[in-house]
Amino acid sequence: MPYFLAPPIRKKDPALWGEGSPYSTEVIYDICSGNPVDPPIHYESHRVKPHSVCHFDAPGHIHADGLKIDGLYEKDPTLFYGAVALLVFEAPKFAPHSNAPHIQHWEISQSELKVALGKVEMRSPLKKLIISFQQIPSDFYQSKTHALTLSEDAAKYLRKVPGFNLFGTPWKSADFQPGSRKRPVHHALLPQAGILECLNLSGIPAGEYFLAAPPLPLEGATESPAAPLLFTREELQF
Repeated sequence: MPYFLAPPIRKKDPALWGEGSPYSTEVIYDICSGNPVDPPIHYESHRVKPHSVCHFDAPGHIHADGLKIDGLYEKDPTLFYGAVALLVFEAPKFAPHSNAPHIQHWEISQSELKVALGKVEMRSPLKKLIISFQQIPSDFYQSKTHALTLSEDAAKYLRKVPGFNLFGTPWKSADFQPGSRKRPVHHALLPQAGILECLNLSGIPAGEYFLAAPPLPLEGATESPAAPLLFTREELQF
């Protein structure tokens, strides 16, 4: 069975960016209403705040002239699927952030990234990368005490990898810059790559997988909900 990377979307969950409930519904047709005019179905509208659920960021999220989700589908939909390296870092190195000491931040350095990449046997060229760490909670994306990001140098290193086009993180954002409007990891990666955020990576070992992560093809959207899947090479035999 493949690994399902999207955490459940629940009405009771907290918003991650102060934008209200991440998920709400409104009944359009009620199958139990008994109204003879309505069709015999249950049908609801669904309102989702993408940045509080598993989602895909397009370049337009951080660059005013960047491609949006529908533009990625038109230009290069291979961003949404293909071989991916999942790195599971063995020794968490969280430490209080200088500008937010109540948050334990781990900024993965370029050297740490290279060491971890060397431990994953890849049969395909590195084009997609997801980061994780041992014993990561399934709801890490909601953590109010810990943050996991790449360093700016690590992100720039990935940008120089030929054909690199997707980065995935289990935290709610690829950046953690308290007190600053800078988003160095987003700016380093999004000109050429998409970003997946809020992934559930609990219990998934490091290795090479096949990723399928198409977001909803929303017109004009700079971000969109996604329900990514990871397949082992053996699971692709059919």
